[in-house]
Amino acid sequence: MKKLTTLLVLFVVTAGFCQAPNLDLNQFPLSTHLEAENNFPGGQILNSDYYTVSDDLGLLSFIRQDNEIRDVDIIVRYVYYKKDSLILELINEWDVANHSKKLNNKKDLEFRKKMLSFYLRGENAMIASMGDGKAEGSMPLEINDSTTYYKSTVWNLDNILVKLSITMSNNYNKEKGEFPTHKVVVSMKATNISDRPTYAENELIKRDRKEVPLIEHPVTGNKDPIYPGCENSVDKGICLRNSVRKRILKELEVKDVVIKNATLKLKFLVTADGSVKPFASNIKSNNSKLEEIGIKTIKELPRMTPAYSKSMDQNVTIGSSFYLVIKEGKIANLE
Repeated sequence: MKKLTTLLVLFVVTAGFCQAPNLDLNQFPLSTHLEAENNFPGGQILNSDYYTVSDDLGLLSFIRQDNEIRDVDIIVRYVYYKKDSLILELINEWDVANHSKKLNNKKDLEFRKKMLSFYLRGENAMIASMGDGKAEGSMPLEINDSTTYYKSTVWNLDNILVKLSITMSNNYNKEKGEFPTHKVVVSMKATNISDRPTYAENELIKRDRKEVPLIEHPVTGNKDPIYPGCENSVDKGICLRNSVRKRILKELEVKDVVIKNATLKLKFLVTADGSVKPFASNIKSNNSKLEEIGIKTIKELPRMTPAYSKSMDQNVTIGSSFYLVIKEGKIANLE
Protein backbone atom coordinates (compact mmCIF):
# COMPACT_ATOMS: atom_id res chain seq x y z
CA MET A 1 0.00 0.00 0.00
CA LYS A 2 1.23 3.48 -0.83
CA LYS A 3 2.36 5.84 1.90
CA LEU A 4 -0.51 7.98 3.12
CA THR A 5 0.75 11.56 3.36
CA THR A 6 -0.52 13.64 6.25
CA LEU A 7 1.80 16.37 7.47
CA LEU A 8 3.93 14.96 4.65
CA VAL A 9 4.20 11.57 6.37
CA LEU A 10 1.64 11.08 9.11
CA PHE A 11 0.96 7.41 8.63
CA VAL A 12 3.21 4.95 6.84
CA VAL A 13 0.68 2.25 6.18
CA THR A 14 3.05 -0.44 4.97
CA ALA A 15 4.63 -0.49 8.42
CA GLY A 16 1.53 0.51 10.37
CA PHE A 17 0.25 3.88 11.51
CA CYS A 18 2.59 5.97 13.63
CA GLN A 19 3.01 9.55 14.80
CA ALA A 20 4.36 11.36 17.84
CA PRO A 21 1.63 12.46 20.27
CA ASN A 22 2.31 16.21 19.87
CA LEU A 23 0.63 16.82 16.51
CA ASP A 24 -0.23 20.06 14.76
CA LEU A 25 -2.44 19.64 11.70
CA ASN A 26 -1.24 23.01 10.40
CA GLN A 27 2.47 22.42 10.89
CA PHE A 28 2.59 22.66 7.10
CA PRO A 29 0.35 24.95 5.00
CA LEU A 30 -2.55 23.53 3.01
CA SER A 31 -0.58 24.13 -0.19
CA THR A 32 2.11 21.69 0.99
CA HIS A 33 -0.50 18.99 1.58
CA LEU A 34 -1.97 19.55 -1.87
CA GLU A 35 1.46 19.43 -3.48
CA ALA A 36 2.05 16.10 -1.74
CA GLU A 37 -1.14 14.74 -3.34
CA ASN A 38 0.67 14.92 -6.69
CA ASN A 39 2.89 12.04 -5.53
CA PHE A 40 0.01 9.58 -5.67
CA PRO A 41 -1.79 7.93 -8.59
CA GLY A 42 -5.25 9.44 -8.56
CA GLY A 43 -6.58 12.96 -8.66
CA GLN A 44 -8.91 15.58 -7.27
CA ILE A 45 -12.62 14.78 -6.99
CA LEU A 46 -14.27 17.83 -8.52
CA ASN A 47 -17.83 16.82 -7.68
CA SER A 48 -17.49 15.57 -4.13
CA ASP A 49 -20.22 13.49 -2.56
CA TYR A 50 -19.92 15.62 0.59
CA TYR A 51 -20.33 19.32 1.32
CA THR A 52 -19.53 21.51 4.32
CA VAL A 53 -22.19 22.87 6.64
CA SER A 54 -20.63 26.35 6.91
CA ASP A 55 -19.85 29.03 4.34
CA ASP A 56 -16.60 29.65 6.26
CA LEU A 57 -15.31 26.19 5.39
CA GLY A 58 -13.99 24.78 2.13
CA LEU A 59 -13.62 21.14 1.09
CA LEU A 60 -11.05 19.52 -1.19
CA SER A 61 -11.33 15.79 -1.95
CA PHE A 62 -8.87 13.42 -3.62
CA ILE A 63 -8.91 9.78 -4.65
CA ARG A 64 -6.02 7.33 -4.54
CA GLN A 65 -5.77 3.69 -5.46
CA ASP A 66 -5.05 1.06 -2.83
CA ASN A 67 -2.78 -1.75 -3.99
CA GLU A 68 -3.05 -4.03 -0.95
CA ILE A 69 -6.79 -4.72 -0.75
CA ARG A 70 -8.60 -5.45 -4.00
CA ASP A 71 -11.38 -3.01 -4.99
CA VAL A 72 -10.48 -0.41 -2.36
CA ASP A 73 -9.86 3.30 -2.97
CA ILE A 74 -8.41 5.83 -0.54
CA ILE A 75 -10.55 8.98 -0.34
CA VAL A 76 -8.78 11.97 1.24
CA ARG A 77 -10.76 15.05 2.32
CA TYR A 78 -9.38 18.36 3.56
CA VAL A 79 -11.82 20.61 5.45
CA TYR A 80 -10.25 24.06 5.73
CA TYR A 81 -11.04 27.69 6.56
CA LYS A 82 -11.47 29.70 3.38
CA LYS A 83 -10.17 32.86 5.03
CA ASP A 84 -6.60 31.69 5.66
CA SER A 85 -6.52 28.02 4.48
CA LEU A 86 -5.97 26.64 7.99
CA ILE A 87 -6.94 22.97 8.06
CA LEU A 88 -9.78 22.12 10.43
CA GLU A 89 -10.03 18.42 9.63
CA LEU A 90 -8.26 15.86 7.47
CA ILE A 91 -10.15 12.64 6.73
CA ASN A 92 -8.63 9.52 5.15
CA GLU A 93 -11.10 6.80 4.16
CA TRP A 94 -10.36 3.36 2.73
CA ASP A 95 -13.58 2.35 0.98
CA VAL A 96 -14.73 -0.03 -1.74
CA ALA A 97 -14.03 1.41 -5.18
CA ASN A 98 -17.70 1.84 -6.10
CA HIS A 99 -18.72 3.17 -2.70
CA SER A 100 -20.87 5.95 -4.21
CA LYS A 101 -23.04 3.71 -6.40
CA LYS A 102 -25.35 2.27 -3.71
CA LEU A 103 -25.05 -1.33 -4.88
CA ASN A 104 -25.72 -4.71 -3.33
CA ASN A 105 -21.95 -5.15 -3.25
CA LYS A 106 -21.47 -7.73 -0.53
CA LYS A 107 -17.91 -8.73 0.29
CA ASP A 108 -16.64 -12.24 0.88
CA LEU A 109 -14.82 -13.47 3.97
CA GLU A 110 -11.37 -13.12 2.39
CA PHE A 111 -11.97 -9.43 1.69
CA ARG A 112 -13.30 -8.86 5.22
CA LYS A 113 -10.26 -10.55 6.75
CA LYS A 114 -7.93 -8.29 4.78
CA MET A 115 -9.82 -5.20 5.96
CA LEU A 116 -9.67 -6.42 9.55
CA SER A 117 -5.95 -7.21 9.33
CA PHE A 118 -5.22 -3.75 7.92
CA TYR A 119 -7.31 -2.10 10.65
CA LEU A 120 -5.71 -4.09 13.48
CA ARG A 121 -2.18 -3.22 12.30
CA GLY A 122 -3.12 0.43 12.36
CA GLU A 123 -4.88 0.22 15.72
CA ASN A 124 -1.96 -1.56 17.39
CA ALA A 125 0.62 0.89 16.05
CA MET A 126 -1.46 3.93 17.04
CA ILE A 127 -1.95 2.59 20.56
CA ALA A 128 1.81 1.99 20.79
CA SER A 129 2.45 5.56 19.67
CA MET A 130 -0.38 7.49 21.39
CA GLY A 131 -1.48 5.19 24.21
CA ASP A 132 -4.95 3.81 24.84
CA GLY A 133 -7.74 5.93 23.41
CA LYS A 134 -11.45 5.95 24.20
CA ALA A 135 -12.96 2.97 22.37
CA GLU A 136 -16.54 2.22 21.32
CA GLY A 137 -17.73 -1.05 19.85
CA SER A 138 -15.52 -4.10 19.35
CA MET A 139 -13.83 -6.14 16.65
CA PRO A 140 -13.32 -9.87 17.25
CA LEU A 141 -10.14 -11.53 16.04
CA GLU A 142 -12.24 -14.10 14.17
CA ILE A 143 -15.03 -12.86 11.89
CA ASN A 144 -17.55 -14.38 9.48
CA ASP A 145 -19.01 -13.21 6.16
CA SER A 146 -22.36 -11.92 7.44
CA THR A 147 -22.17 -10.20 10.84
CA THR A 148 -21.96 -6.40 11.07
CA TYR A 149 -18.89 -5.04 12.87
CA TYR A 150 -18.02 -1.55 14.09
CA LYS A 151 -15.33 -0.11 16.33
CA SER A 152 -13.92 3.37 16.84
CA THR A 153 -11.11 4.73 19.00
CA VAL A 154 -10.54 8.42 19.80
CA TRP A 155 -7.31 10.04 21.03
CA ASN A 156 -7.68 13.58 22.43
CA LEU A 157 -4.14 14.97 22.13
CA ASP A 158 -2.77 18.45 22.84
CA ASN A 159 -3.52 20.00 19.44
CA ILE A 160 -5.62 17.45 17.64
CA LEU A 161 -8.43 14.94 17.96
CA VAL A 162 -7.59 11.66 16.21
CA LYS A 163 -10.24 9.04 15.43
CA LEU A 164 -9.78 5.59 13.91
CA SER A 165 -12.83 3.54 12.96
CA ILE A 166 -13.85 0.47 10.99
CA THR A 167 -17.30 -0.46 9.66
CA MET A 168 -18.09 -3.77 7.97
CA SER A 169 -21.63 -4.73 6.99
CA ASN A 170 -23.10 -6.97 4.30
CA ASN A 171 -26.65 -5.80 5.01
CA TYR A 172 -28.70 -4.83 1.96
CA ASN A 173 -32.21 -3.39 2.04
CA LYS A 174 -32.82 -0.84 -0.69
CA GLU A 175 -36.17 0.23 0.74
CA LYS A 176 -34.59 1.05 4.09
CA GLY A 177 -31.51 2.61 2.52
CA GLU A 178 -29.17 -0.10 3.83
CA PHE A 179 -26.21 -1.00 1.63
CA PRO A 180 -23.10 -3.12 2.20
CA THR A 181 -20.33 -1.00 3.79
CA HIS A 182 -16.68 -1.86 4.25
CA LYS A 183 -14.40 1.00 5.20
CA VAL A 184 -11.66 2.18 7.54
CA VAL A 185 -11.51 5.87 8.43
CA VAL A 186 -8.75 7.92 10.06
CA SER A 187 -9.72 11.51 10.84
CA MET A 188 -7.70 14.29 12.45
CA LYS A 189 -9.38 17.46 13.69
CA ALA A 190 -7.40 20.51 14.83
CA THR A 191 -8.27 21.70 18.35
CA ASN A 192 -5.69 24.49 18.64
CA ILE A 193 -7.18 27.00 16.18
CA SER A 194 -8.48 30.08 18.03
CA ASP A 195 -10.83 32.90 17.01
CA ARG A 196 -13.00 30.67 14.84
CA PRO A 197 -16.73 29.91 14.95
CA THR A 198 -17.74 26.83 16.92
CA TYR A 199 -18.99 24.05 14.68
CA ALA A 200 -21.04 20.95 15.24
CA GLU A 201 -19.44 17.54 15.60
CA ASN A 202 -20.14 16.59 11.99
CA GLU A 203 -18.86 19.24 9.59
CA LEU A 204 -19.58 17.28 6.43
CA ILE A 205 -22.98 16.26 5.10
CA LYS A 206 -23.32 13.45 2.54
CA ARG A 207 -25.29 14.37 -0.56
CA ASP A 208 -28.35 12.27 -1.37
CA ARG A 209 -27.38 11.10 -4.84
CA LYS A 210 -26.03 8.08 -6.66
CA GLU A 211 -23.73 9.35 -9.41
CA VAL A 212 -20.01 8.59 -9.41
CA PRO A 213 -17.94 11.68 -8.47
CA LEU A 214 -16.34 13.58 -11.35
CA ILE A 215 -12.59 13.10 -11.02
CA GLU A 216 -10.10 15.47 -12.64
CA HIS A 217 -7.56 12.75 -13.43
CA PRO A 218 -8.80 9.41 -12.08
CA VAL A 219 -6.85 6.37 -11.04
CA THR A 220 -6.14 4.50 -14.25
CA GLY A 221 -5.52 0.93 -15.23
CA ASN A 222 -2.37 -0.33 -16.89
CA LYS A 223 -2.53 1.92 -19.94
CA ASP A 224 -0.60 5.21 -20.01
CA PRO A 225 -1.27 8.01 -22.48
CA ILE A 226 0.60 7.20 -25.70
CA TYR A 227 2.76 9.89 -27.28
CA PRO A 228 2.88 9.65 -31.09
CA GLY A 229 5.67 7.24 -32.01
CA CYS A 230 5.59 5.44 -28.64
CA GLU A 231 2.95 2.88 -29.65
CA ASN A 232 5.40 -0.04 -29.66
CA SER A 233 7.43 1.01 -26.60
CA VAL A 234 7.63 -1.40 -23.68
CA ASP A 235 7.10 1.44 -21.15
CA LYS A 236 4.92 4.07 -22.79
CA GLY A 237 5.18 6.40 -19.79
CA ILE A 238 8.97 6.56 -20.08
CA CYS A 239 8.70 7.02 -23.84
CA LEU A 240 6.28 9.93 -23.34
CA ARG A 241 8.53 11.70 -20.82
CA ASN A 242 11.69 11.23 -22.89
CA SER A 243 9.89 12.41 -26.05
CA VAL A 244 8.77 15.60 -24.31
CA ARG A 245 12.29 16.22 -22.96
CA LYS A 246 13.79 15.80 -26.44
CA ARG A 247 11.11 18.04 -27.96
CA ILE A 248 12.00 20.84 -25.56
CA LEU A 249 15.72 20.48 -26.29
CA LYS A 250 14.93 20.57 -30.03
CA GLU A 251 12.92 23.76 -29.50
CA LEU A 252 15.94 25.33 -27.78
CA GLU A 253 18.04 24.49 -30.82
CA VAL A 254 15.43 25.93 -33.22
CA LYS A 255 15.29 29.14 -31.19
CA ASP A 256 19.10 29.17 -31.07
CA VAL A 257 19.00 29.32 -27.26
CA VAL A 258 22.08 27.89 -25.56
CA ILE A 259 21.52 26.59 -22.04
CA LYS A 260 24.44 24.80 -20.43
CA ASN A 261 23.01 23.78 -17.04
CA ALA A 262 19.41 24.11 -15.83
CA THR A 263 16.46 22.17 -14.43
CA LEU A 264 12.85 22.42 -15.60
CA LYS A 265 9.83 21.02 -13.74
CA LEU A 266 6.98 19.97 -16.04
CA LYS A 267 3.35 19.24 -15.30
CA PHE A 268 0.42 18.75 -17.67
CA LEU A 269 -2.76 16.75 -18.20
CA VAL A 270 -3.52 14.43 -21.08
CA THR A 271 -7.30 14.68 -21.26
CA ALA A 272 -9.79 11.95 -22.13
CA ASP A 273 -9.85 13.13 -25.76
CA GLY A 274 -6.04 13.08 -26.03
CA SER A 275 -5.49 16.84 -25.98
CA VAL A 276 -2.86 18.30 -23.64
CA LYS A 277 -3.58 20.85 -20.92
CA PRO A 278 -0.46 22.48 -19.40
CA PHE A 279 -0.22 23.54 -15.75
CA ALA A 280 1.69 26.76 -16.46
CA SER A 281 2.01 27.60 -12.76
CA ASN A 282 3.77 24.25 -12.22
CA ILE A 283 6.17 24.53 -15.15
CA LYS A 284 9.13 26.11 -13.37
CA SER A 285 12.85 26.48 -13.97
CA ASN A 286 15.89 28.21 -12.51
CA ASN A 287 16.38 29.53 -16.05
CA SER A 288 13.65 31.93 -17.22
CA LYS A 289 14.25 31.24 -20.92
CA LEU A 290 14.01 27.48 -20.41
CA GLU A 291 10.78 28.00 -18.43
CA GLU A 292 9.32 30.12 -21.24
CA ILE A 293 10.18 27.57 -23.92
CA GLY A 294 8.98 24.72 -21.70
CA ILE A 295 5.51 26.28 -21.38
CA LYS A 296 5.39 26.96 -25.13
CA THR A 297 6.43 23.40 -25.97
CA ILE A 298 3.84 21.80 -23.68
CA LYS A 299 1.10 23.97 -25.18
CA GLU A 300 2.11 22.74 -28.64
CA LEU A 301 2.35 19.02 -27.82
CA PRO A 302 0.48 16.82 -30.31
CA ARG A 303 -2.75 15.04 -29.47
CA MET A 304 -2.03 11.69 -27.80
CA THR A 305 -3.86 8.43 -27.35
CA PRO A 306 -5.51 8.99 -23.94
CA ALA A 307 -5.10 6.78 -20.88
CA TYR A 308 -7.69 4.07 -20.33
CA SER A 309 -9.29 3.03 -17.05
CA LYS A 310 -10.10 -0.66 -16.82
CA SER A 311 -12.37 -0.19 -13.80
CA MET A 312 -14.35 2.61 -15.48
CA ASP A 313 -14.11 1.02 -18.96
CA GLN A 314 -13.46 4.36 -20.62
CA ASN A 315 -10.75 6.83 -21.57
CA VAL A 316 -9.76 9.11 -18.69
CA THR A 317 -7.74 12.26 -18.05
CA ILE A 318 -4.46 11.75 -16.23
CA GLY A 319 -1.70 14.06 -15.03
CA SER A 320 2.01 13.78 -15.76
CA SER A 321 4.73 15.47 -13.70
CA PHE A 322 8.47 15.10 -14.22
CA TYR A 323 11.75 17.02 -14.67
CA LEU A 324 14.08 17.92 -17.51
CA VAL A 325 17.70 18.24 -16.35
CA ILE A 326 20.22 19.84 -18.72
CA LYS A 327 23.95 19.44 -18.02
CA GLU A 328 26.63 20.63 -20.41
CA GLY A 329 23.91 21.37 -22.96
CA LYS A 330 22.56 17.79 -23.00
CA ILE A 331 19.64 16.00 -21.36
CA ALA A 332 21.04 14.39 -18.23
CA ASN A 333 17.99 12.47 -17.02
CA LEU A 334 16.75 10.40 -19.96
CA GLU A 335 15.16 7.24 -18.55
